[in-house]
Amino acid sequence: MATFVLLSKVSAEGARRVKSLAQMDEEFQRQLEERFPEVKRIASYALLGAYDFLHIFEAPDSNTAAKVALLANSFGVSTTQTMTAIPFEEFREILREI
Repeated sequence: MATFVLLSKVSAEGARRVKSLAQMDEEFQRQLEERFPEVKRIASYALLGAYDFLHIFEAPDSNTAAKVALLANSFGVSTTQTMTAIPFEEFREILREI
């Protein structure tokens, strides 16, 4: 399984519906479990800064990670950026190989 980071920024529409963000997150989790049982949500954080939320999850591949990002975007209240996260121990091994 690969680790991915999903950063999201609340849109103007999301700001108007801020009180329902917790409910949307619960629905996101429900749909995630139903549609992508192979995906494991590791952690989620509210942020102060350029992005409003950070979700860390494991998925079998980048195609599945893209589906998770599309699912998050389907709520229409945020924009997202998804990145692959390489554990530093694995990155050390990459460094040894070059």
